[in-house]
Amino acid sequence: MNRIRILPDLVANQIAAGEVIERPASVLKELVENAIDAQATAIRIEIRGGGKSIIRVGDNGHGMGKDDALLCIERHATSKIHDSADIGSIHTLGFRGEAIPSIASVSRFRLLSREPAAPAGVEVDIHGGKLLAVKEAGCAPGTQVEVRNLFYNLPARRKFLRSDPTELGHLHHVFLLHAIAQPHIAWTLHQDERLIHELAPSAAGDPQAALLARVRALHGPQLASQLVPVDFAREGVKIRGLIGKPGLSRSNRSELYCYVNSRPVDSRAIYYGLIEGYHTSLMRGRYPVCFLFLDVDPASVDVNIHPAKREVRFREDARVQGCIIEAVRRALGTSAGSTQPQAPLEMRFGKEGGRRQEAGGRRQEAESRIQNQFATSPVVPAQQPLVPESQISNLKSQIPNLPLHPSSLIPHPLILGVVANLYVVAMDKEGLLIVDQHAAHERILFDQMMARMAKGTAPSQRLLLPQTVELPPRDAIELRTRLPLLEKMGFGIAEFGDRSFIVDAVPPFVKIETIPQLMRSILDQLDEAGKGVNRDRFAEETVAKTVCRHAVKANDVLRREELERMLSDLQACAHPLTCPHGRPTILRLTLAELEKKFGRRP
Repeated sequence: MNRIRILPDLVANQIAAGEVIERPASVLKELVENAIDAQATAIRIEIRGGGKSIIRVGDNGHGMGKDDALLCIERHATSKIHDSADIGSIHTLGFRGEAIPSIASVSRFRLLSREPAAPAGVEVDIHGGKLLAVKEAGCAPGTQVEVRNLFYNLPARRKFLRSDPTELGHLHHVFLLHAIAQPHIAWTLHQDERLIHELAPSAAGDPQAALLARVRALHGPQLASQLVPVDFAREGVKIRGLIGKPGLSRSNRSELYCYVNSRPVDSRAIYYGLIEGYHTSLMRGRYPVCFLFLDVDPASVDVNIHPAKREVRFREDARVQGCIIEAVRRALGTSAGSTQPQAPLEMRFGKEGGRRQEAGGRRQEAESRIQNQFATSPVVPAQQPLVPESQISNLKSQIPNLPLHPSSLIPHPLILGVVANLYVVAMDKEGLLIVDQHAAHERILFDQMMARMAKGTAPSQRLLLPQTVELPPRDAIELRTRLPLLEKMGFGIAEFGDRSFIVDAVPPFVKIETIPQLMRSILDQLDEAGKGVNRDRFAEETVAKTVCRHAVKANDVLRREELERMLSDLQACAHPLTCPHGRPTILRLTLAELEKKFGRRP
């Protein structure tokens, strides 16, 4: 009995679709690449239901006759390559001949195509890989492909698709990738019967000018004004495009647009070259904003690694990386042979990084003061005696006989002094308490702020001049879904178009750089928070970072009344024993521990 059998074409196509067609964005990518390869000068895209209901792509390219239209739905049928030698010098975006049959096997597929000189076109209807009809049809020159009900015959696969806003974000990203790379093509994007983009072809003869105009149309003038041109050629590698000034960065790669021979790619070699090119102008863990195009000999790059064709491998990574590093440094105003001048602290590390360095400096100063003061006087009294000697002898009568609960403090501890203007030393019936005034104040401010946010009364300050922010489609979708959370935190943000927002108020604890950069930073933090357990923790993390900046610091001298109020407020907190970052606010040295250390008990 034979156990090995050849799979039917339908099953083989559905398996192949699992590699090529991951989600609606994969369908759009394949159809757009086919339109570009057909030398179209205008591409029309229509999306409904997050791409799960309809994806329709039409172009005015060279079209197909009846025979070619039938052949294109067969596996490994393509006009892009003819023999094995062509694989080493691929000039087109597509070449495998897998996309169309894969898409047709998992959807209700309809193709209309007509060659410019033909009197009529051809219509091909396929449902779930089964050919239903082939007939003549009236249509404009070019090709139109309509994909309905994606994965309708694979319900297990369809249920793993994300929500419509998430899938739309991926679809818009595919649109942006190709619209940026092809400024000479007119693009139209409709979403749920609403016009989103209508881009005219660039009339500029200079590729850099055409690219800048397209970036300005898609990302807005605010972002475009912070870009510098790149134009470099060496050792068979030509690099052109636009990169962000050092102050413009993201915490992820969402605005890293990299192309090799006009193909959108992911490449570690390119990313490494970019990061190294920025050197100290870019904070560690941050990524630049860039629109970078590499033109190389097709024989020196392998695009045949994965069916999605996004990953590429260079024959000589080091040569490519070196060219990118040199190109970026020249664009930023430095030469490869010279040491790049240090950028200002905020530019190199961001405001958070600058604060961390300042905080580190304060900690070092505090540690040195502690060492010096312990050498002279272990407890530094405040400007006036905090606890008279007469009161210490009456301690037991002044302090209630209450145990220390893990989540509370003994009421009214007696304050003895402050070590190094940072550690408050107090005494209660159980022994000594040492309180970190900075950590304690952090916890107090954090709880107060979170309580106000829960009541919807978070503080907010109006901007003198409201500012308009334009965001990429994926960021705009994310911000739109998070508006209630941001308003709860004290932001005043209103929609002002599909991708535009008006910001007229921010929380007083927010350090304002530029409003567009602030919004991008918030979106990056939301994206990072989304990888954790609960994205709403973003509010807690933001407040925790904020109160750290506003809490009292080491060497801040507090009066007795202020210290007593701080300990009283700390006792009222829900979790008084730790700061919002998890560090302890208070350490206890009990009488039993003291007796043990002094050898009074075994």
